[in-house]
Amino acid sequence: MIQLDSKDSIFICGKSVSGLAEKYGTPVYIYSEKRIVENYNRLNDALSSLPYKHSIFYAIKACSNPHIAKILIDCGAGIDAASPCEIELAKLLGVPNNRILFTGNNLSDYDIQYAVESKVVFNVDDEGILPRIFRFGVPEVLSFRINPGGDKTVTGLQTFGGAQAKFGIDPESAVQAYSKAKKKGIKRFGVHMMPGSCALDVDYFRENTRTLLGIAHKVSEEVGIEFEFIDLGGGLGIPYRDNQEPLNIYSVAKAVGDELRDIKNSILAVDGSIFMEPARYFVGDAGVLVGRVHSIKYREPKNIIGTDISMNVLARPAMYKEEGGFHRLLFNRRSDDALVAAGICGQVCENTDFWDKNRKVPDSVEINDLVVALDAGAYGYSMSYQYNGRLKPAEVLIDIHGNDYLIRERETINELIGNTPLGKDLLL
Repeated sequence: MIQLDSKDSIFICGKSVSGLAEKYGTPVYIYSEKRIVENYNRLNDALSSLPYKHSIFYAIKACSNPHIAKILIDCGAGIDAASPCEIELAKLLGVPNNRILFTGNNLSDYDIQYAVESKVVFNVDDEGILPRIFRFGVPEVLSFRINPGGDKTVTGLQTFGGAQAKFGIDPESAVQAYSKAKKKGIKRFGVHMMPGSCALDVDYFRENTRTLLGIAHKVSEEVGIEFEFIDLGGGLGIPYRDNQEPLNIYSVAKAVGDELRDIKNSILAVDGSIFMEPARYFVGDAGVLVGRVHSIKYREPKNIIGTDISMNVLARPAMYKEEGGFHRLLFNRRSDDALVAAGICGQVCENTDFWDKNRKVPDSVEINDLVVALDAGAYGYSMSYQYNGRLKPAEVLIDIHGNDYLIRERETINELIGNTPLGKDLLL
């Protein structure tokens, strides 16, 4: 997706970064449709080796631009939604109810009522909300997100399982939770687990599957139910650093398949499916963020390079400093230039608005140079926000035929104040 020519100019899908920056301005997110489709097809092909049917859901939280979501929907993906707004977006994109999986946490009554009345597949994060769910109706299909318990520090990036995690119900409560749901008349069930994110270790998926199947087997025997689906979550990682190897998705499928072949007593219905709900794996390496160097402060022992890629534009480096919110950076400078350590920051008036305080960069970097943040397609624009009057950037898609076009306009002051009464008057 990224290429350097003989002069070390940067190209994305054959398009000059300098030309795209000139056309659309900076900062700007740029996505490759070809890469998204390749990523989806690779996973779908790998999962085809499983001993059961499979269904893939795109966790739309990672990149919610409807153009990006539609690419994956057209490939065959359903949508994993985390909020009523994401359910509504999926419906607007034509996704049927049975292809929308709602996995929220700490839900309000509005969230619950919307999900129940939308008749989507409800994946419940907290056994305690069951009475509130049944106030609004009885979902046709219900699943529980199981917290595996124990110490589940899996990836070093984000951990969603274990005693201190905010997600899921305790394994010890699973039998009771499913029993309560069954007594209320629910006949169709699923089960879900996702204890980690951005995993690059095949054994993580093997162990996660084994743990989930063990809990599901106990529930099936004691409650007397079969599962319509077993949801292995997402967590498929991408390498953010040069020393990381890409995840072998075919090895993941084999590891999962080996565990599934040991299913006993038909805990999965005859026509049941295995679900997965990736996000980063589809769009992470399919997007880059292009910015520009606007200042260089010459300091000892390291210079500070100021760019227009601030923490409000890409939040991950500021949010995950301790856990590795790292993105590789390319500058439009010769790749054989000597490298020096420098601090790299954005334009927001916060000390945390640093990409890195000790990043190796070409010593020839100058004001007005372009900088490209790699692997920015997931949790990039979708986590951006307005601050300091620094508004959200534009988004551009390079389609399967190599054509580039705007899929989201750059924000203006209209978006900042246009929904306030005074703002509407001021903008007249």
